[in-house]
Amino acid sequence: MKIIYSFIIFQKTSEKHSKMAVIFESLLLYAGVIAVCTLTAIYFYFKRSWTYWKKRNVPYLEPTFPFGNFSDIVLQRKSIGEVFKKLYDQLDGNKYAGTYMFTKAEFLFRDPEIIKNVLVKDFSNFHDRGFYINEEREPLTGHLFLLPGTKWRNLRVKLTPTFTSGKMKMMFQTLVDCGQELGECLTETANNEEVIEIKDVVARFSTDIISSCAFGIQCNCLKNPDAEFRQWGRKIFEPTINNSLFSLLSFTVPALVDFLKIRPLDKKVTKYFRNMVEETVNYRERNSFKRNDFIQLLIQIKNKGTVDADCKNGHQNGHTISEKISDDNTMSMNCLAAQAFVFFIAGFETSSTTMQFCLYELTKNPDIQDRVRQEIDEILKKHDGKITYEAVQEMEYLDKVVSETLRKYPPVPILNRECTKTYHIPGTDVVLNEGDLTVIPVLGLHHDPKYYPNPEKFDPERFSEEEKAKRHHYAYLPFGEGPRICIGMRFGLMQTKVGLISLLSRYQFCVSKETPIPLVMEPKSVVLSPMGGMHLQIKKRVK
Repeated sequence: MKIIYSFIIFQKTSEKHSKMAVIFESLLLYAGVIAVCTLTAIYFYFKRSWTYWKKRNVPYLEPTFPFGNFSDIVLQRKSIGEVFKKLYDQLDGNKYAGTYMFTKAEFLFRDPEIIKNVLVKDFSNFHDRGFYINEEREPLTGHLFLLPGTKWRNLRVKLTPTFTSGKMKMMFQTLVDCGQELGECLTETANNEEVIEIKDVVARFSTDIISSCAFGIQCNCLKNPDAEFRQWGRKIFEPTINNSLFSLLSFTVPALVDFLKIRPLDKKVTKYFRNMVEETVNYRERNSFKRNDFIQLLIQIKNKGTVDADCKNGHQNGHTISEKISDDNTMSMNCLAAQAFVFFIAGFETSSTTMQFCLYELTKNPDIQDRVRQEIDEILKKHDGKITYEAVQEMEYLDKVVSETLRKYPPVPILNRECTKTYHIPGTDVVLNEGDLTVIPVLGLHHDPKYYPNPEKFDPERFSEEEKAKRHHYAYLPFGEGPRICIGMRFGLMQTKVGLISLLSRYQFCVSKETPIPLVMEPKSVVLSPMGGMHLQIKKRVK
């Protein structure tokens, strides 16, 4: 009986397991059918989305599933600048064209005359950059670079007076002091003729300048590479999964960013920089402490809505400069912190990369290095050996060298604009709709042999007055153009030149076995940057 009972139980259990197996197989089948149907639906949705430019008779590059024309960016195989340069080159002969990032349509401008219209003449149709922004979730994104429309215009009016020649002169001594430290910190290294990673050195120089001017603190990164400010600054530019996800979704599905509450910055980074600004502002206001720096100018805007103008005796055009204006024009602490923050992220990376690319080209072209050093020596001698604001302005060949560096290696390799109202491109039958995203591929323009023959050659004479007059003004856009041109352009150039003068007046730079030739760009960086750093040999110069 026990055997029979056990057999019956076994049979029933087997039947139960068999039924479960059938159910499981059915579920797998249904799941497979649903997955296939979903993928098929997605595929055809993509295919339908990719007819956007064709229906509007706009030339376009054929996209591939699922990344459109930007698989190299999504898979981080090439930098964003290089990808857009490749698209620019593939579209030779066209003044414009359409592209796709996943299903998102994007319009690419190639013709300098049309670009001029977009950036200047018809700016009212393209005044926004089209980036995602949420000031409530991330206060530090409420800065001049990202803000749209009226918010941007009102803030630009307030901030423009902070970057006049007078204000540059006011902060100039800080740049010189940091340049002096930059030169001194490399003395022993140069005496030993060592190979150095120049990217880190000039990054610390830039950090010292901006921490002083934008945040009112002395972090001394050149003497202490592990300074707290430097460590937090690194975190901003560290590639993370969260940052990559935010960048991707904010462009393709911005609503999902809000739904998932993804932040562009780590909360700790936001807290550190925001608290630092607030503490500095509160200290200065409590103690009536003033300093010639950018944050002091922001404090003026915070309290009065404007900055003191560059004039004598506190008067200009018959009006008292310190006159208080309505509170509606003042600046909140969050807004003030956001402007100091963007001063850091915009000025740090762009200036330091320009310096390293410049030194890289000077090591490969020692004749150009000797010529620019000779100019530095001659002009500094006229100014009693001191780096003065006027001395820097007189260095014409140095200016050409920096301009050619920015031509060949523009730190910001593309310019984004969003069409804010229907726009008919002059001389064509193409109409852009409100919300259409557009891109100007700066790196592509700067390497177009039509404007710059033999574009890979480093030739500062491209920026002689005669050569500049031969080409279209809008074929050179390292800082953008028009009303949204980089507000800190002059400060960035001054910082770069002071750093180069401080180095070239003391040292020679040479190619080493570790110098990357040819350069490979970092695919994870938005700013054009070499992969693996920049190793150059440094020597004490022979006079």
